[in-house]
Amino acid sequence: MLILSQSYNLLLEVFYWGLQWELITKAEAVKWADDIIITTEDIPDYFFIELSMSKSITEAKVLIKDKISISNAPIIGNVLLGLIYHKLNSNNIGLQKACEVMDRIALNDTMAGDKMGSLYQFSDELQEAFRPEHYDYLRIEILEFLSIYKDFALDNYDMWPSINDQIETLIFNIAQQRIEQNETFKQAQNPINFIHQFTIKMALYILILGAEIVILSKVDLTYKFSNDLYAISLIIFAIAMCYPVVWVIYRALAKLFRL
Repeated sequence: MLILSQSYNLLLEVFYWGLQWELITKAEAVKWADDIIITTEDIPDYFFIELSMSKSITEAKVLIKDKISISNAPIIGNVLLGLIYHKLNSNNIGLQKACEVMDRIALNDTMAGDKMGSLYQFSDELQEAFRPEHYDYLRIEILEFLSIYKDFALDNYDMWPSINDQIETLIFNIAQQRIEQNETFKQAQNPINFIHQFTIKMALYILILGAEIVILSKVDLTYKFSNDLYAISLIIFAIAMCYPVVWVIYRALAKLFRL
């Protein structure tokens, strides 16, 4: 009975999902089995012979599934993203197929990890693309996103764990850098926001003060302009007086209903 190493198990699981989602061809799985048979000095395990002689994708998937335990580990999703990059970059698959496979990965919570939102976003953008230039831009955007996984390949599966560790570290560092940039931006915006808020408040205070002066000055209401000005001043003053009460009621309701 064939006892799989961790590297073989990861590779076969990638083959399984790749065949399932038509990202990997049967020919690629058969070639891998043939290479194992050719390079093995002793009689190879019958599994490799069966896989080499498999006549359909379904048969190959059944053979592989019987030999592994499906883990849905994040590293599997990362490797598949690397394969999408290489195949899309070399035009072996189209944009539609790339987005379909990324959708499948996103549907698997464990496999997708923190990338779920980004993977779904590309499918949404594809649905909204109507012109050729939109597709070209989206293709560039997807390749740029996937380029972080480009070190994964079917022929370096023994290095996948170390490649994955490097990628996870890189993603963490990028996330930290973005957090720091956002904090720096917020700190830079605080003085500007304060000035804007102060300007708005002063304008409102002057408007209310002007309305109060008009009301107290007892303007001659025989003129239409004076009459309109007085009416507007009353409205402004009424709003100013009611605002604190409305705000208190709103806060009470928000707390009551957890708005």
